[in-house]
Amino acid sequence: MRALFLVALLTVTAFSARGDINSSGHSTAVPNCSDGWRITGYYTPIETEFSTGEMRQIDIDGIPSDSFNSEFLRTIFDERKGYGEGWGKTRFGWYLGYYGRGWHRSSAPLDAEDRPLKPNTIAVDNSFIPRGSLVTIPGLPGDLATMSFESDDIGVSVHGKHIDIYTGEGEAAGRRMYQITFEDNDDLQTVCFEAPASN
Repeated sequence: MRALFLVALLTVTAFSARGDINSSGHSTAVPNCSDGWRITGYYTPIETEFSTGEMRQIDIDGIPSDSFNSEFLRTIFDERKGYGEGWGKTRFGWYLGYYGRGWHRSSAPLDAEDRPLKPNTIAVDNSFIPRGSLVTIPGLPGDLATMSFESDDIGVSVHGKHIDIYTGEGEAAGRRMYQITFEDNDDLQTVCFEAPASN
């Protein structure tokens, strides 16, 4: 009888340490927090919002070549720098992306697994933050400090303590992106995450 009581007590104690599971499938235990995170943002530029720059013709995988605003193309992918925002919305309404050393067309801007990007999702290194975790960054400005971001993407340049936040489409999203980018050592952030229950 005493052994049975001890087993029951250990089971209850272990469950309490792990925490309960909320309706979204995340633990209600205290989140994991750590300092020293570099925060960057990215967005989807819209070609019709670019008024300067010449037109430049490019080859697009699977469709005839076409011409686009050169500043718009450079924002998607700057060949001199070797990086860019990744995707942009063309004046035709479809999306143009650069990856695998070529231009591609899509009905939506895509993440690393070819799924449509959703605003306020983040790209992370899954060896630091598990996929599907809810993440908060209390040092961000304004309402962003209390917002929960979902770790739903990975990035080719996202390694270690680095988070890349997708802010959405257009100029307003671009301004928001600059507002949340903290890359200097003096601006490294505290990040907290709550892993999904399955992890």
